[in-house]
Amino acid sequence: MKVPRINLLGFFRAFFPIQLVFSHLKHNIIAVIAWLLFFLIASDKLGSQFGLPILFYSPEYMGEVSNWSFGLLGFGFGGLVMAFNTYSFSKLGKRFPFLVFIKSPFLRFCKNNSLIPIVFIFLYFSKMTAYQWKEEYASTLNVIGYCCSFLVGMVLFIGFSLVYFFPISKKLRHSDLIPDMDGVYPFSTSFRKKRLQESDTHYHHAFSKADRRFLYFGKGFTINISRPVSHIDSSIVKKVLIRNRINTTLFEILTVLFFMSVSLLPDKPIFEIPAAMSIILLVTLTFMVYSMVQTWLRSWTLPFIILIIVGMNLLSQKSNWFSFKNYVYGLNYQTQKKPSYSIKAIETNALQDANKGHSKSYHNYIEILNQWKKKTGQEKPKLIIVNSSGGGLRSTLWTFEILQKLDRNFNGEFKKMIHLYTGASGGMIGSSYFRELSLRAEKGEIKNIYSQFYFNQIGQDMLNRLAFSASTRDLFTRLQKFEYNGISYPKDRGFAFEEQLHFNTNNMLDHTLGYYTEYEKAADIPLLILTPTIVNDGRRLLISSQSLCFLSAPSSYGGIYSKTNENIDYLTFFKDVQPENMRFSSALRASATFPFVTPMVSLPSEPSVQLMDAGIRDNYGVKVTMEILYHIQEWIKENTSGVIILRLRDTKEILGNTTYKQVSLMNKLTMPFGNVYSNFPRTQDFDQDQLLKVSAKTFSFPFDVISFNLRENVNDKISLSWHLSSQEKNKIMRAFYSKSNQESYHRLKKLLVN
Repeated sequence: MKVPRINLLGFFRAFFPIQLVFSHLKHNIIAVIAWLLFFLIASDKLGSQFGLPILFYSPEYMGEVSNWSFGLLGFGFGGLVMAFNTYSFSKLGKRFPFLVFIKSPFLRFCKNNSLIPIVFIFLYFSKMTAYQWKEEYASTLNVIGYCCSFLVGMVLFIGFSLVYFFPISKKLRHSDLIPDMDGVYPFSTSFRKKRLQESDTHYHHAFSKADRRFLYFGKGFTINISRPVSHIDSSIVKKVLIRNRINTTLFEILTVLFFMSVSLLPDKPIFEIPAAMSIILLVTLTFMVYSMVQTWLRSWTLPFIILIIVGMNLLSQKSNWFSFKNYVYGLNYQTQKKPSYSIKAIETNALQDANKGHSKSYHNYIEILNQWKKKTGQEKPKLIIVNSSGGGLRSTLWTFEILQKLDRNFNGEFKKMIHLYTGASGGMIGSSYFRELSLRAEKGEIKNIYSQFYFNQIGQDMLNRLAFSASTRDLFTRLQKFEYNGISYPKDRGFAFEEQLHFNTNNMLDHTLGYYTEYEKAADIPLLILTPTIVNDGRRLLISSQSLCFLSAPSSYGGIYSKTNENIDYLTFFKDVQPENMRFSSALRASATFPFVTPMVSLPSEPSVQLMDAGIRDNYGVKVTMEILYHIQEWIKENTSGVIILRLRDTKEILGNTTYKQVSLMNKLTMPFGNVYSNFPRTQDFDQDQLLKVSAKTFSFPFDVISFNLRENVNDKISLSWHLSSQEKNKIMRAFYSKSNQESYHRLKKLLVN
């Protein structure tokens, strides 16, 4: 058949791949949003602060960036492409009825629907190769291998899907009604178009422009012109589209079931896929589930989804269904002795230590201070309190790196002068790891705590296992269990986080909270206080192996009497559920529950206390530090030469090269909401600086604050994530030698030497 001549505008109007893009923009907004998400990530416009693009630029598998990691990422991307095609085919197929009457309609549709994925691949490859050359120093040969591996992985998934899909498709097609369409019109006069009935109005739009001709990619890369279908009975198109919907739904169900079965795989490194692949997997599953619902319910999709959400919420309140409770390992949630979390119980708990005529917890704290002073060997030592900021893995490494370097530079004497570690999130993991290494060195189990080996170990990826669990176990069912101290708990992403932490630290932190009680009492190691935020009412839970009930009791300061009971002592409040049995890594996780990445932690109480990141209330540990100093100020004045607060910050208070842009119309609409979040750390800085200034003037002993800042300039980007690139780790190791940090070091040295 002779193809008519068309002009450029006519070509774009007739070219099927381009028309599909316009149809997505008009009728398939869900798919557009999903692709926009990945385009923004690939172009480093979304999630840059959290290291999201790096997960795609430099995926890790089995602890290294390799052809395998890129192959797996490509395999996941192939799943996304197929989910996009199946959803789009069911959504848009009725708008292009000519597809029904060509060979292998779904295959032809996939080929013509590839414009968006192809553009994405080119964008991704350009950004990925630039990152690998600039940041990872990868060779050209390696980069070519990564690209090829990605493509091979993608082709494998798509090929597997098509091999499955088309045999079934051919069986479902009513071949007895539709003969070969090549070169002839498909139907005789007995199938000429009938008048559309009112019940077929859903397909009326499909036939409103049924004579429109399209240029599409047919066999191979040949361009074919579609034939008019205005003479075809709409009921036949309807039957074929319904059968295609059945076929597509079957494929989607089998794919979802396959991914659900993946959640049952054992916890082995070989099954820990790259975090970027887990993200793609999550979007793919969402695509497919939504496609199945949309395919069959159509206009009832939104009411159905709302009904499901409301039902799940009601069931979570009235039963254990959909509660998705995340546990503290070591505590018994089946006990009948759960404390009641109420205002009365909080007030009673705060007073019980003081009601005995003296504060037992306070005197215990003073005894620890006396032991600490003896261990320093000085008549009036400087009392050092380390405040470590939150900030994921970068804060973990920065805290550990500074503590290593300072103690080595002071010939092992620096750690003896540390009385307390406090702070938030990743910073507390770094402090805990250094404290554990110091204890093991004291016991003769470790020879050199300054080895680069320990930095490399704690700096390993913690996100792959976490992301994989979030996209499989947490998304479906938590069928797998594990036992800790004789109690069974479900495996979820909280478990994945802790297991990866123990793997990265050679199980050195795998103790109960009570394990450290006697070591802290004897001042063999500094105290460590974790302060996760109680979501129920905004209070802080003080988790320590020592009772801190004196910090939760009402107190007066400057003539002002406070009864807010802001602090709740963990050991006292949960005394009936054996709180010392809490797994120490669970306490660290409770203090580092970055929203949606790690789940909120539930404690055994009625109603259940929910814990989130300590950084919500105090990202640097300043508040609990000031409260302790207020209570022990007389002891400090008599027994020390002053206090040094060592602030290990992942970000400087005022970054160099900071600029401000003109406020746009969109900014005016979003700033009241977005700036509350973006300025949250800065607001804490302002409040805590004011608290430090007031306290410095009030205390009658020398009081110094020394800060070591990791990120000092706007362009010093290090991801706020549990995964860091090798280049980011190198930046952390070099940061100690910056001009401002060296000034802080010499100031610290002067204070300690004098």
